[in-house]
Amino acid sequence: MMETTKRAILLFILSVVTFAIQAGPKDFRFVLYNAENNFDGEYIYSLLQDDKGFLWIGSDDGLYRFDGMEMLKLNKEDTVKSIVTASTISSEGYVYIGYIQGGISVVEHGRYRKLLSTDELPNRVEQLKVDDSGVLWGLTRNQGLVRIERGAHEKFQLPIFNELISNDFITIKNKLFVATSDGLEVFTIEDNDLEHSGSIQGLEGINTTALYLDKDNNNLLWVGTEEGMYRYYFDSNRLQNVSEFPNDFRVSSINKDDLNTLWVGTYNNGLVEMDLQKDEVYTLTHFNVSSGFESNEIGKVFIDKENEVWVGTFGRGLVQLNRKYFNHYELFKTIDVQGVRSVANYQEDQLLLATDNGIIRVFKKTMRDSLVFEKLSYSEDYSFTSLAVLGKEVWAGTQNNGVLKIDLEAGNIKKVFLNPLDPVNAYLIRDIQLDAKNNIWVSAAANGVYHLTREGELINHYNTRNGFYHNEIFSIYPDRAGNVWFGSHAVGLAVLRNNGEMEFLTRDKIFPAYDINSIIQDDSGKIWIATAGSGVYSFDGESFKQFSTEDGMLSKFCNAVMVDDIGNVWVGHRLGLSLIQPEFEVVRTFNHPSELGETESELNSVSKDAEGNVYFGNPFGITKINIPHFFFDLSKRESHIKDIRLYYQNVDLLQFSESGKVNDILPSDLTFEYNDNHLSFDFVSINLRNPEAMFYQYTLEGYDKTWSMVGKTNKATYTNLDPGTYTFKVKESDHSELWNDTDYTSITFTIAPPYWRTWWFYLMQLGVYLFIMYLTLTLSSRFKSQFLTRLMVYVSLFILFEYIHTEVEPYMERITGEIPIFQVGTNLLLALILLPVEFRLSAFLERRASRQQKIDSAMDKITKSNTN
Repeated sequence: MMETTKRAILLFILSVVTFAIQAGPKDFRFVLYNAENNFDGEYIYSLLQDDKGFLWIGSDDGLYRFDGMEMLKLNKEDTVKSIVTASTISSEGYVYIGYIQGGISVVEHGRYRKLLSTDELPNRVEQLKVDDSGVLWGLTRNQGLVRIERGAHEKFQLPIFNELISNDFITIKNKLFVATSDGLEVFTIEDNDLEHSGSIQGLEGINTTALYLDKDNNNLLWVGTEEGMYRYYFDSNRLQNVSEFPNDFRVSSINKDDLNTLWVGTYNNGLVEMDLQKDEVYTLTHFNVSSGFESNEIGKVFIDKENEVWVGTFGRGLVQLNRKYFNHYELFKTIDVQGVRSVANYQEDQLLLATDNGIIRVFKKTMRDSLVFEKLSYSEDYSFTSLAVLGKEVWAGTQNNGVLKIDLEAGNIKKVFLNPLDPVNAYLIRDIQLDAKNNIWVSAAANGVYHLTREGELINHYNTRNGFYHNEIFSIYPDRAGNVWFGSHAVGLAVLRNNGEMEFLTRDKIFPAYDINSIIQDDSGKIWIATAGSGVYSFDGESFKQFSTEDGMLSKFCNAVMVDDIGNVWVGHRLGLSLIQPEFEVVRTFNHPSELGETESELNSVSKDAEGNVYFGNPFGITKINIPHFFFDLSKRESHIKDIRLYYQNVDLLQFSESGKVNDILPSDLTFEYNDNHLSFDFVSINLRNPEAMFYQYTLEGYDKTWSMVGKTNKATYTNLDPGTYTFKVKESDHSELWNDTDYTSITFTIAPPYWRTWWFYLMQLGVYLFIMYLTLTLSSRFKSQFLTRLMVYVSLFILFEYIHTEVEPYMERITGEIPIFQVGTNLLLALILLPVEFRLSAFLERRASRQQKIDSAMDKITKSNTN
């Protein structure tokens, strides 16, 4: 009996060959920010993100603000020149910062303001937090707490604080939990007073270093200590050790992302990733120097709004963890497997791969963040082409052995005879699918389609002998309405309706493509059809819509198609992937071997697991698209005009504002002098994960006639702006073809006119001109010389018309541009007007002078006659 048991165990061990491909650090791309990125902080103490998306970093080099493109140093004399050890943000967007030497400041309206000086708070500030009522709380190392409300502050220096070192705290309603060097202390806030309520049992004497209130469970507090991790449940006052976490790891920081993963920073062992199932640890991964991470000494862990993990280290600066979009698992070199012809889900948490060398089972082992590829040795004699999972049974199509039914738990294979009259059934199986009634649809090369019960009994056989449209069917898809779609090469698409009626869509000129490789249905009911040579079609029940290379597809030859959890459509080609986002009718492509690995997709070899990851089979393994519903959603973003520079130089814009306050990021009432008319605008749409992916368009209303060309440049410069009021507008997009003309960010500003363009100067000019004309009219009658008269008239009119020309010329240039012929024409027109006016006015003055002379002569004669 014992010998039989040993033999059974040995046979089971020999029946599988496993290989684990480690995930963890290999699933991420590390981006290091240090002196090479204009960031001089080496020791990172605090990280936060404001509502606009800016990342604020407190370090040994003061305070920085990061927008994905620029690391802006905000150190100011007497404000942030000290080491920033704590920070938080209020609901109004004010950033509060605390220092290693004590004191608290606030950044508001673009200015720094001290709330408490180092004299008022002369102890290191460990943490700052704003409670639900908007009150700011500050925790010092060993001088207690301070509360700041409406400009007034109150200190709570209980004796227990002087005896212990305080590390972290949280506020929950009227309770305050403080992590100290001697455990977790509880305080009650009553009538603006703070009373010590006691300690959490089980942590006495343990240096408690970090606290995190679970974002998905307000009843759960994660507690980090110098002796491992704990869970504390408020309702039951229950403390539970996290046994999976090493108890010799000294915890420094705790945070949680949107994928139910807990991230734990440690002082001595790097970063720890803990995947959770509810509150229990499922897998645990270490990021440390030995695994390729930057540092083992972690000061702060932060999760931003895009689920990016930011790690502040002690000594190595700031590290960003980019989770890779894609993972390629090459099986040819590891377990000698090639040709992944089909991918299927098995029992939700596993995958099955149909390969040229047998069946591969893919799963995760508990407490290991790695994919394990288990080669089922009892299937090695078969070359598999397709898979369909029905409960614990697997229906498998083969290259030359027809259909097999496999019991994975028992490890046995049973032949399924499609045609009872054919004892061999050595068919090439192209596709196997299950319908809603759990019946089986099998496509056999040159033999049409077999419809079977789950027991293997033949329901119907569709081939050309009984009126079916073709015997070579490459793809079958039973939809949710009970229709069954068929795709073939050469004769295209057909559908068997749920009423039994067969429609030959290509033959009847309803569907234009002839070579079908893959069919799928999305949640809205649309059918998606991948073709060889005509791209992808969608069918909404009434009409077909095509997506091809003209629409941005990587290729017209599409091997496999899958819909992710938010309705994006993934298409596998020979040289990469295309992503169709139907909501916006935009297409993206991915064809870099460095990120995809093997880029060639096998025909109809694609599946989606329970977590939403999409897998494409290829000749040498599989390519995994990591949670595409999370990473490939087209997000609505907002552009921010973050600075305006004069002559390319940074200036304090508040000096150009009457209010002296910042609205959003910049002052809203900017007025520049006439000679401050060389402006550069810096703008950004914050995408911390992939800032290079953003596209921009901008325009200056009052100067530009249209929007700029689409580009990735986030700067714009305008020179020699005329006096007036302008509005600078900028808009952004994740995709170069997706724009909304009404969704933009703007700022309005004024260029003040010079004194000679002001109203009072215009009045003065008019007065001077009128005075000249008066002199001309007055003196002309006294001149005997016609030349002097005409000269004065000409000068007066020249001044007038030159003034008109100067005022009109800018408006003419807007109409005619700076083409010389138009400028000459303008000058000629003014000259033609000036000449006759000058002639007429001179003639008038001459006649008047002549009459005056005659009158004077007559008067002289009268005077002389009277005298005689």
